[in-house]
Amino acid sequence: MSGKPSILIVDDAASLRAALRTFFTNEGYPIIGELSHGKGVVESIGRLKPDVVCLDYNLPGSNGLDLLKQIVITHPDTSVVMITGDTNPTLEADAAEAGIAGFIRKPFTPEQILREIRRVTHTRALLRRQGAAPVPAHEAARATAVVADDSAAMRLLLVSILSQAGIRVHEAVSDGRQAVAAVVRHKPDLVCLDMDMPVMNGLDALAQIKRSEPTSKVLMITGHMSRETIQAAGQRGASGYILKPFDPAKVTEAVGKLLGFQA
Repeated sequence: MSGKPSILIVDDAASLRAALRTFFTNEGYPIIGELSHGKGVVESIGRLKPDVVCLDYNLPGSNGLDLLKQIVITHPDTSVVMITGDTNPTLEADAAEAGIAGFIRKPFTPEQILREIRRVTHTRALLRRQGAAPVPAHEAARATAVVADDSAAMRLLLVSILSQAGIRVHEAVSDGRQAVAAVVRHKPDLVCLDMDMPVMNGLDALAQIKRSEPTSKVLMITGHMSRETIQAAGQRGASGYILKPFDPAKVTEAVGKLLGFQA
């Protein structure tokens, strides 16, 4: 066994299934099944128990978003990476809200899909190690937070990390606009804000958050941050940033320093 997560490929295009199979097999990922339609996907997941499902959005006789919602409810331990050529501008936000772990638009390169799978794999591994429940409502929290990330798995991971540090997460949302609204509602001490999100990106959300709640400290979280982006985030009021994939201990340390306590 490679130790890498098993993958179920669901796509109606035989050529794309073959390409994905080649990409993943060459990297040592076990392919445990392939399906060309949406019918029976949920049942197949229950039987095959894949760690990751690569799910095409446009499948014969199926609505990919409805299928995603079913998978998230019935098989919450399975991570879903949606792959689509659909140009619907709200689809990524809808998928993020429904609990997607990753999102790729066609056409994509082997490097793009493999990078997304590696990111999902890393997050799954960290989640298994974390396993922390949120701070109980009756217990005093050291600080409060709002988390914003378009990956459901990343939201869970950040909530777990913050909870272990004694920080109560009021809300974990999937896009920048929701993040702004959540910060206005809760006035948290800390905001963990992903840079790349649908509806409103992290930089735009950061600017609005700092205007509405200037005392909330914002920690930007991203997989790729250029010098220009770092400068732009700083100008808009970011208190710091963490690069994905990250180590939970480093996140805890950065949060503790930012909030003025030993996390």
